[in-house]
Amino acid sequence: MTRELMGGLLAILLGGGYFAMALQIRASALADTVGPAGLPKVLALLMIFLGLVLSAQALLSGRRKSRPAAEPASAADADADADPGDEIQGGLAGLARAGGLLAIGIGYLLIVRTVGYVPAIAALIVAATLYGGAALSWRVFAIGIAGAVLYYTLFVLMLGIPLPAGHLISLF
Repeated sequence: MTRELMGGLLAILLGGGYFAMALQIRASALADTVGPAGLPKVLALLMIFLGLVLSAQALLSGRRKSRPAAEPASAADADADADPGDEIQGGLAGLARAGGLLAIGIGYLLIVRTVGYVPAIAALIVAATLYGGAALSWRVFAIGIAGAVLYYTLFVLMLGIPLPAGHLISLF
């Protein structure tokens, strides 16, 4: 069983559990037509769907790999010469990259109350994009600003969820 298949199955199980918990959310007298469980149900269904997609991809790629194909001798020799320490080093590099993303997320949490949601989410998107390997250009900043405006529009204007304005706004 591949890592992708296990991840897909885990996502399906977690999504199912989350959906079951969302069904337990009671609607209040002040609830709208969607109700308080609407968004959790949608997120659970999305998680289940993405788990199904990941599982299907893993199964399809496994079927392709299991078909016998003539391998060039040089590729077989390269596999034999591979250093087993490369897998360990790759795992540590992946862990370090995840730690870097965690640091970016912590930085976001530290600045959001001070600068406000829109600038903080724009900085988060820019930092994550640059950390992911994108070249520094005006496009990176345009994507950060557009993403921040999109999230603001979604949460504040469409869903009516207030987001932190930040303490810096009171200085102006």
